[in-house]
Amino acid sequence: MMEVIGERAVVTGATGAIAKAMLAMALGCAAIAAADEDGGPDAARAAAIAAWSQGGTEAALRVDAAAGTVTALAEFCGIDPAATVEFPVVGELSDRGYEAVFRTFARPGAIAAGIESLGVPRGQNVSHGAFEFWPRGERVAIDVAPLESGDSAWKPLQNYIIDLETRAPLAIDSFTYCGSRDDPDVPGGRLCDTIAPNSVVSTYNDAHTVLDIPKRSDQSAAYGRYVLDPNHGLDARALYRIRFRRSRSPHPATTLDIGVTAREGAIGFMVSADGGAAAFEDPAALVRRVRAAAGSDITARISFDPALTVAEAATGARLLAKIEGDDGIRPAGPAPGQVYYKGFLPDDAWRDRKARPSQPWELRFSRDAGGGLAAALVRTIEDWSAQDSLEPALSTRDFHPATPADAAATVAAMGESLPVLLVFAPSDARLAEIMPFVSALAKDHPTAYVFAE
Repeated sequence: MMEVIGERAVVTGATGAIAKAMLAMALGCAAIAAADEDGGPDAARAAAIAAWSQGGTEAALRVDAAAGTVTALAEFCGIDPAATVEFPVVGELSDRGYEAVFRTFARPGAIAAGIESLGVPRGQNVSHGAFEFWPRGERVAIDVAPLESGDSAWKPLQNYIIDLETRAPLAIDSFTYCGSRDDPDVPGGRLCDTIAPNSVVSTYNDAHTVLDIPKRSDQSAAYGRYVLDPNHGLDARALYRIRFRRSRSPHPATTLDIGVTAREGAIGFMVSADGGAAAFEDPAALVRRVRAAAGSDITARISFDPALTVAEAATGARLLAKIEGDDGIRPAGPAPGQVYYKGFLPDDAWRDRKARPSQPWELRFSRDAGGGLAAALVRTIEDWSAQDSLEPALSTRDFHPATPADAAATVAAMGESLPVLLVFAPSDARLAEIMPFVSALAKDHPTAYVFAE
């Protein structure tokens, strides 16, 4: 049976052929209820769904390994012309039909499994908490055609969507296959099936979608930008096929490992492509490499040489920021023991406590008498008791941990705090000197900003 628990829809109590039959029956019943505006059953439509589903391995889904395609049965959601489109395709259990073009009768997770059966590896969804701001994966082309039509009727999914910034159809030729993450509470399940909005295809970087728009697209910036083509020609009572296939367009997913380092006082990079041998490149050479790969989806895994000074790390980060973008490098989240590269490019206004929007922990380093670094933790306390003031009175409490473990214990003992750490260190301090302390606090304070003093 199918249970809806909060935002989660979970298939329980049946496996294998029984689950397939029950899901097919549920889909057919839903189609009957949704299709007829006057409330009467639409038996012909339900029969068409059931008949088409018998040709597949799962309800409303067909996988053709020889042709390299996955095809799902769907309906038009019936949104108004020029309505906002956040989801070109959603699953049947989605509550976002008011901002979706098509609703598929196949589960999003089943579509994902079908695509992977063609040899497309699972990619990675965005995750702001992990500093993953771009969708990662291979490109998949998506086409749409009426159920009863020939091969000449296939139309790219993106052609149904107008980008209001260009007043033209969405200017992409494929989507990034992320695959959605596994649901830890449902064995074998994926979050695209159990968490709203049950997205199959998204026009913003949804954290659980199967396929994402192939660029950085925050929801707030994307909302209202993409709308349904007023001349779409879609029929709310008709059935449609949505075909997924590996893209033939030249958008290879490339991974660059970029190690920021220094030689003879000059910043450079140790660069390797897709696991190959690393070689030193100066900034100009790295720029040329990225420009030569224009059109590729370049994921950059960035690390910083522990021998770098704080000032040198900031210089390297500034150089990398200049080539970040949809057509440049797409930085991945940091590896353990590293900070996200833009952590070396903090807002200088935050040096002034009164200019900060909040007061996270500070980790401050200073030179001791022997030239070594001494660490101090500073907790800023806000006092809002003054009734005639719109700003809190600030006071501080200092702690002096001798080791990284002491620093972690001190912060833990003080209780819950913001997941942010402001680090202040001499410009000539080596990362090897400060990062053990930063890493010790990273579990509960993963966002670190490093200020050169």
